Amino acid sequence: MTGRAKKAAAPKKKANGYKMPAPIATGEVIHDTTMKKKWRIGPSIGVGGFGEIYSACDHDSTPKGSNYPFVVKIEPHENGPLFVEKHFYIRNAKMEDITSFMKSKKLSSLGMPSYYGNGSHDYKGEKYRYLVLERYGRDLWSLFTESGRSFPAPTVFQIGLQMLDVLEYIHSRGYVHADIKGANILLGLKKGTENQAYLVDFGLATRVNDKEFKPDPKCAHNGTIEYTSRDAHLGVATMRGDLEILGYNMLQWLVGTLPWEKSLKQPKAVQEMKEAFMKSVKTSIAKLSGNVPDALIKFFEYINTLKPKEVPDYAKCRQIFETYLKSQGVTRNSKLVFTTTKKSKTSKTVNVDESDEEPLKKSPRKKADAKVVKKRIPKVKEASPEENGENEEPAESDKKKKAKRKSAEPSVLIKVKKPKLAPKATPPVKKNHTNMATQTSLEKRRSPRVVSFDSPISLIIGEKIPLKRSKENQKNTSADMFEDSFEEKKSKRKEKILLSDEEYTEKRVVKKKVTTVKPKGRSWKDAPTVMNGRSPPK
Repeated sequence: MTGRAKKAAAPKKKANGYKMPAPIATGEVIHDTTMKKKWRIGPSIGVGGFGEIYSACDHDSTPKGSNYPFVVKIEPHENGPLFVEKHFYIRNAKMEDITSFMKSKKLSSLGMPSYYGNGSHDYKGEKYRYLVLERYGRDLWSLFTESGRSFPAPTVFQIGLQMLDVLEYIHSRGYVHADIKGANILLGLKKGTENQAYLVDFGLATRVNDKEFKPDPKCAHNGTIEYTSRDAHLGVATMRGDLEILGYNMLQWLVGTLPWEKSLKQPKAVQEMKEAFMKSVKTSIAKLSGNVPDALIKFFEYINTLKPKEVPDYAKCRQIFETYLKSQGVTRNSKLVFTTTKKSKTSKTVNVDESDEEPLKKSPRKKADAKVVKKRIPKVKEASPEENGENEEPAESDKKKKAKRKSAEPSVLIKVKKPKLAPKATPPVKKNHTNMATQTSLEKRRSPRVVSFDSPISLIIGEKIPLKRSKENQKNTSADMFEDSFEEKKSKRKEKILLSDEEYTEKRVVKKKVTTVKPKGRSWKDAPTVMNGRSPPK
């Protein structure tokens, strides 16, 4: 039928079976009929396993830049997790209830998120469920990976204390979280809440079961497999299970990885490894690399004493954590530091003569800050291959000059094997003789003597003369012409002495010549046989 809007294509399903919402345009307005408020959607800030999270603001307000004070979690109406989370917030996230709990426990802050609205919204023919919450900062998992998969121990126990407060509040309301992990713990964004961690994502939150503890195969291994408690592996979410999940997170933050992280695709194998770990906590932690304080071992051992339906002693758990923090000179309200600062012993290496060693030994400060290195014998610099034919790489300055040279020809790296030769020392300068090897370009002058090509000197310059010459050849040489410059003895070739029979590989960059093929033009052969009455040239 004409005039009828086409229904939008159904959103794609993820591997977990949940539909993913279609992208919602920035500026879309959603209306909360219950709270009688309107919200305007901003840019997307993340995608979860069942929906998408957008920044948001009041419809009447105009946030500066990307400073949106709220977030809206959106999922297709047929999905379930946001439905569970919405009802949890409606029942347990009222400001008066949170404030009352904080006063009873004498807390200045609590990591329980604030709830602002919920409802349903139609967008392009698809019905969505949404939930409006306060916006928070970065999550602990991203900070954990950025800091080299390790948090300082005091920071771990500070976060542990804050999570204990939130868990006590949730458990007092008759719920368990069942999915505590770094990605679900966010830092405060408002001024004054930067050091407060907030526990979010209550999609797996369930009511505490008052019935007899009985495994439920349908719910077995629920949660994030790395941190799932032993009770949750059996399909039952418990309060002691929440503490156990928190303990696994703290252990990972301290040592970097958990013992069963390589077997996450086999839930039963992970379950067995956790059972073995909790049977002998002290021995299992001793096998891990990293410094794990005894306070965490005591925490795990206390969890082992709890019965499935028993309410944990949160005060005792806080005492374990606070005692450790006190020993480190840190309080629960101290600033959270996520980067491990290791004191690196920087030592300066100083090359000194033997005469300078004694003053350094007498001064204790210099002894601590510097390492005395014995006088090194300077290496004799070998001559360049162009001058003496020795096997030495060109100087770094020469390499840089060569590297700066630009050419259209590509460079090809080749390897040349050459024997190591003894360095050739430069002979002393003869009296009244100008050494051409060390002479600068300004000092070089042409010899005033003019030698013709038919002169006997051409025998020396242009031809290879054998070492042993006859008397007639010796008479024909021009040694008498240059008696002041060199003698007959100097003309004898010295044999090069090999240091060893070993060969070393020298890498040289050779410019590869590129031949460009010019496009073939029109030839006279392409023309007709007779043109203008004449035959083409042969």
